[in-house]
Amino acid sequence: MCLKVVLRCWIVFCFFIPNIYGQGPTQTIRGKVVDAFSGQPLEGASIQLAGSEDGQTTDGSGQYRFDNLPVGRYELQIRYLGYEPQYIPELRLESGKELVQNVQLQQQATTLDDVYVRVAKGGISQSIPVSAYTLTIEETLRFPGTFFDPARLATNMAGVVNDNDQANNMVIRGNSPNGLLWRLAGVDIVNPNHLTNAGTFSDRPSANGGGVNILSAQMLGASSFLTGAFPAEYGNALSGVLDMRLRKGNDRRREYTAQIGLLGLDVAAEGPLGKEQQSSYLLNYRYSTLGLFSALGIELGDEAINFQDLAFHVHLPAGKRGQLRLLGMGGLSENIFEAERDASVWEFEKDRQDIRSENKMGALGLDYSLPIGTSAQLHSTIVYSALETTRQSDSLSNEFRLTPFSSDAYTHSKLSFQSAYKQRFESQLLQFDVGLRGSLQQYDLRSESIRPGLIAQGDGNGWLLQPYLQGSFKLSPKLRWSVGLHVMHFTFNSKTALEPRTSLRYSLSEKSEGKQSISLAYGLHSQTQLPQLYFETNAQGDQINQNLDFTKAHHLVLSYQSSWKRNYNLRVELYYQRLFDVPISAEAANSFSALNLVEAFRPRPERLVNDGTGFNYGMELSWQKYFSGQYYFLLNGSLYESKYEGADGVERNTRFNGNYILNMNGGRDFQWNKKGKERILGVNLRFVVAGGFRDSPIDTEASAREGITIYDETRAFSLQQKTFFRPDLRLYYKNNKKQFSSTLSLDIQNVGNIQNTAYSYYDTQQQAIVVQDQLGLIPILSYRIEF
Repeated sequence: MCLKVVLRCWIVFCFFIPNIYGQGPTQTIRGKVVDAFSGQPLEGASIQLAGSEDGQTTDGSGQYRFDNLPVGRYELQIRYLGYEPQYIPELRLESGKELVQNVQLQQQATTLDDVYVRVAKGGISQSIPVSAYTLTIEETLRFPGTFFDPARLATNMAGVVNDNDQANNMVIRGNSPNGLLWRLAGVDIVNPNHLTNAGTFSDRPSANGGGVNILSAQMLGASSFLTGAFPAEYGNALSGVLDMRLRKGNDRRREYTAQIGLLGLDVAAEGPLGKEQQSSYLLNYRYSTLGLFSALGIELGDEAINFQDLAFHVHLPAGKRGQLRLLGMGGLSENIFEAERDASVWEFEKDRQDIRSENKMGALGLDYSLPIGTSAQLHSTIVYSALETTRQSDSLSNEFRLTPFSSDAYTHSKLSFQSAYKQRFESQLLQFDVGLRGSLQQYDLRSESIRPGLIAQGDGNGWLLQPYLQGSFKLSPKLRWSVGLHVMHFTFNSKTALEPRTSLRYSLSEKSEGKQSISLAYGLHSQTQLPQLYFETNAQGDQINQNLDFTKAHHLVLSYQSSWKRNYNLRVELYYQRLFDVPISAEAANSFSALNLVEAFRPRPERLVNDGTGFNYGMELSWQKYFSGQYYFLLNGSLYESKYEGADGVERNTRFNGNYILNMNGGRDFQWNKKGKERILGVNLRFVVAGGFRDSPIDTEASAREGITIYDETRAFSLQQKTFFRPDLRLYYKNNKKQFSSTLSLDIQNVGNIQNTAYSYYDTQQQAIVVQDQLGLIPILSYRIEF
């Protein structure tokens, strides 16, 4: 009843209360317009502020500038002869910072009526016609429940859901979170998250997620998020790719941002380097202690949680036309649980343990791009990233003597590089990309437990080499065909995969008011196994799985997209994914499959073979109105199936087969100006409804005998958890003054305090099965100032 009242009040508040306007502070919108392929500046491009008569043309260096604009929301329209016009919505101008919006225009094969290509959400290449999104910092600061984390923002997209509220592990189209690839500036990196054990079943670290991303939202530009049928330049991923891009610091003036709240302190500085105003720096430091929640009586698992991180991005000219970027990030985090030295208060198994988890991650890289003439470009990047995570658990006897219970130590580093050459031929009828990606993977790990003992240990390294070639052909004004080949070779165990990719995009209609297209994409994709699987050991300490091959999947996606009135977008996608060469048990009567893993370490290692299969198929519908007229909404739904077969040959639900996901996200701004100040009250709501994940029945007698949770594998994932439902709320109050802007915000995850199921386990202290719930109501209050 309470939620119904909140929803009704929100609808009335959003759509029936008028705004009050007056004269307020001003700021600047500026940027640069370049050819998307070569990076060459475009002189004479027309830049128009949508809904007004304000317009400009770019100068000889492709620059444009609008000064003394009243703060508020804007939309840009960009035209240039021989190029596809672009429309850029959702630009938020505030008094504390200039808005720098650079634009990349695509050439068109023939002269057509104006068809606006929407790229504010974009920057997605034409070679990615399906299952691709752009995540912006503006959305991260506006959408509820993101906690300024791009991975949590990605769960607003169709077919994506978190596997647990405590972490940002993403289940994409029924796949395990381990199927995701993380990138920074276009190259592969290790897991870039704090608190990697957050929300896992065993409290051991996950391979691809954590409590919060190490990169603060202050550092991010528009990041690319892909969910299927990737083109040839992407490899070593089965479910998705999240490529985080750092934004360029302001190269004309110094600007600062500071934010303080329950998550801690976050400060950023940016500005020009030197007097020529062609180079810039961007620097951010964040220190947080979630222990503040305990002081407010809000429990987050009875743990002391701390994290801090530092990131930078330096942008320099390299010669007359080249660009050089130096980037880096690093983070430290820990969560500590200490048992009460009073046996009478020990209610659960964890209550009698001392647990300390630590996580260290860092990355440092160089990025260089050089236009070659007007129709080619060379782009190279090298990044070294490393992750070290440790976890030690000790059990207390009734006399408070400590006994080692379990320990994990895991180090993973990647020296990653990419070098790509792009060539475009006349009128963009043909363009091709050829490139080489590689990463030197280095591992060192050890995991053991009192039961069953040694789980995994060893060290090793290998090059993962990924050459690729892709061509894109404009077959007609309405039809584009892309075809490519991606190759993977892993020297660690001498495995090789050849992966063909192709796609077709056909424009059904192209008018000045909108655009409709239908696309079909196919790709064969492969992924290396978790290092923890390669180094699993038997009872004699021998490594038993180092020869595992890649897991592979055929991806097929059919997509329909329609945009109209510039601000509305409809997307419908049908997809099918057939997985094969999946690691399963070598024992015939066994239901294990690597498709169901979340944690990096398995509690009961065994010899594996690449004989497993699985499939995911479904339909996604997404309807979006970009922010205009003071409100926005994003509605999407997904119906899907996710199945697998283990060594026993029985077709079963995967752990992540929830069958459906529904996202409803929307918000409204209320603006008024008074005495030279512009003020905004923002109200944003999100509702997530998703089918419960699957669980396996627990064998109570075997669990009591072994002292750990033992599942009935003959009925694996035959149980379904109750429906997941979570409402999130974000309220913000913005105040724009002449010299600075401020935002007071309250972000509440699970505002209804709904008790959603996380998992079940056998608790040795209770001597019974315990159902663990996910997080309840979590409020994040913060104050942000920009100047």
